[in-house]
Amino acid sequence: MPGFRLTLLGGFRLEDGDGKEITVASRKAQGMLAVLALSSSVAVARERIAAMFWGEFPDERARHSLRQLLSSLRRDAAVVEARGDALSLDTLVCKADATEFRQLARSADPIDMEAAVALYAGPLLDNLSPKEEGFEEWLRAERDRFAKLAAEAMARLAAQYAVARDHEAAVRILRRWLADEPANEEAHCALIRALDAMGRRSEALAQYQVCKEQLRKQLGVEPDAATQALCESVRRPNSGARSANREGLPGISVLPFVNYGRTPDLDMLAKCIAEDLSSQLARTPGFQVVAQAEVAAAVPSSQGDSRHMSRARYLISGSLRQPEPGCVRVAMQIVNAESNQYVWTVQQELAAHCAKGEIDDFVARTAARIEQQLILAEAEEGGKRTAGHDAWDKMHQASSTLFSAGWSEEAVDASVRLYREAIALDPKLALARAQKALIMALASSWGLLGGNAAREEARADAEKALELEPTKSEVLGCAACALGDLGDKERAVPLLERAIEENPNNAQAWAALGAIQLLRRQCELGVESLRHGLNISPTDYRRSVWLTALAGGLVYLERADEALAAAQGACRADSKFYPAQIVLAVVLTKLGKKAEALRALTEARRIRPRLAIGEVRLWAGPVLDRPAASLGLQE
Repeated sequence: MPGFRLTLLGGFRLEDGDGKEITVASRKAQGMLAVLALSSSVAVARERIAAMFWGEFPDERARHSLRQLLSSLRRDAAVVEARGDALSLDTLVCKADATEFRQLARSADPIDMEAAVALYAGPLLDNLSPKEEGFEEWLRAERDRFAKLAAEAMARLAAQYAVARDHEAAVRILRRWLADEPANEEAHCALIRALDAMGRRSEALAQYQVCKEQLRKQLGVEPDAATQALCESVRRPNSGARSANREGLPGISVLPFVNYGRTPDLDMLAKCIAEDLSSQLARTPGFQVVAQAEVAAAVPSSQGDSRHMSRARYLISGSLRQPEPGCVRVAMQIVNAESNQYVWTVQQELAAHCAKGEIDDFVARTAARIEQQLILAEAEEGGKRTAGHDAWDKMHQASSTLFSAGWSEEAVDASVRLYREAIALDPKLALARAQKALIMALASSWGLLGGNAAREEARADAEKALELEPTKSEVLGCAACALGDLGDKERAVPLLERAIEENPNNAQAWAALGAIQLLRRQCELGVESLRHGLNISPTDYRRSVWLTALAGGLVYLERADEALAAAQGACRADSKFYPAQIVLAVVLTKLGKKAEALRALTEARRIRPRLAIGEVRLWAGPVLDRPAASLGLQE
C-alpha cells in the first residue's frame, strides 16, 4: 500500500511513497484535501464540501462538480475515502504534516516541540488565494489557529531552554518566532534577555531597537514600559539590579504586567494582578518587596530610571493576551536580576470575565508558587557562596535540603544542623526557630529523631519563636503545628486560627489546622481545611505530606475512592516520601486490591530500606502487619 505524504504548512505538496510529487493543479482539490486532513477524526459530509467550494451553484451541479473532482483525484492518488455521503482522508495511506504538527505543538516535551517548530514551514496553504466565501472563511480561521499554536509552542520551548540556561537554543527558537511575527513584543523581550544572558549586550540593545521599529511600523505603538525597563537594565549592567544586596534581604520587584492583546478591558486586569501579587508577596518571609507605587514611578520613561531595581534581586514580569474570545492567558516569569537568568516561568488561562474571587484565588495560588521558587533559588545561590552566608541563606538551604533529599534520619539531621547554624547567625530569626521546631516535631513523631531531648529542643524553639514574633502568620503556623505534633493540640488550634486570620492565604497554616483536626477526630473539618490549603498552594513542596494526611482522613471517613486519589497524588508529588506509599497500601487494602497494596508497601521499603513494622503502624495501624511481615520487615 503506497504511503502518501500531504504537506499543507507553508504551501501545498502531495508526494507518493518514493517522494515523487503528484501534481494536484486544482485549487479546489488542494483545499478539499486540507479540509479533510484537518477533520481527520471525523468524516465530512459531501454536502458541506460541496457548499464550501461550489456554494454559488445549485445543489445538483455542486454535487456533480464534487464527483468529478474526486474522480480526477482518485486517478492520481487514492487518498480520499468515501463512505456513503461522507468523505475523509484515508490516514492509513496518507499522512499530513498539519495533523502531526497539531499534536506535537501541544506537547510539553521539548523534543516534540522542536519537531513541531521544524514542521511549521509557514501559514497553512500559503500562496493559495481562495475565491469561495465558505472556504476563505474556513482557511482564515485555520491559518490563525495554526499560527497561534506555533507561537505558543515556540514561546514554551524558548522558555524551557532559558530556564535550562541553554541560551543558544533559546535564541534560535526566538529568531524563528520573530521571523513569523516581527512585531511580537513578548518574543523580542525574551530574545533581549537571552542575548544579554550570553554576554552579547550590544546585540541585545540592537534587538530592542528592532523591536521598537517593528512596533512603530506595524502597530503604530511604542514598546511597553516593561520592555523599556528591560532595555534600561541591559544598558546599565552595573546598576544596583546586578549587584548583590547583602546589606538587607533580597528584593522582589513586580513589574507592570504587559497587555499584549492591547485591548482596553485587559489594562485594568493587568494592573490589578500586578498590584495584588505584589501585596501577597510582601508576606514572603526573607524577602523585601518594592512597593508598586515605587515600581510604577521608577519604570523607565523616556528619560530612563531604574532606581527601584537597586533593591530587587528578583524581577517578576508578566503579560496578558487573549488567544481566543472569552479566554485570557497570563504568562509570568521570575528573572534573577543579578545574572539575568530565568528562574521560573508559567502560563495560566482565565475566563475573560471571571469574578473577583477567582482573580483573588489565582493570585494567591500564584504567589505561593512564586514563594517556593524564590526560596529554592535563594537556597541554591546560598549554597554557591563560600563566604558571607547569612541566617536566611542557611534557613532556605535547610528547608530545601530536607524536601529534595527525602525524609530520612540523615536528611533530618542535615536540615536541623542548618537550622541551628541559621539561629546561631541570627538568634532573633523567629521563622528559623519555628520551622526547625516543626521539622523536629514531625521527625520525632515519625520515628526519625529519637529521644526526649529532641522533643524538648523542638518545644523550646516553638515557644521562643512565638515570643519573638507573636503575630507573624508564618511563624504562628509552623510553631503551632510543632506544638500540636508534640501533643499540645488544644493550644495549637487557636494559634493556627490566628495565623489564618492574619493571612487567609497561609496554606501551611490551613494544612496544619486540618492535620490537627484529624488528630482530634474532627475529620470532616480536617479534610475541608487540608483541601483548602492544597487549593491555595497547589504545587507546594510540602504537598505530599498534606495529601498523605488528607488520604488518612478520607480513609477514616470511609471515602475510599477519594482517599485513593489523594494517596496517589501524594506519591506523584514526592516519589521519595515513603509514608505516602504506606497510606496508599492502606487504601488499596480497604479496596480489596491486596496485590497492589503489597506493591505499594514494597515501594515504601525500597525508598526506606530500614523500614520497620513499627513505622508502618504509625501510618497504618495493624492493617498492614501481615504484608509487612511477608516482606521481612522487622519489629
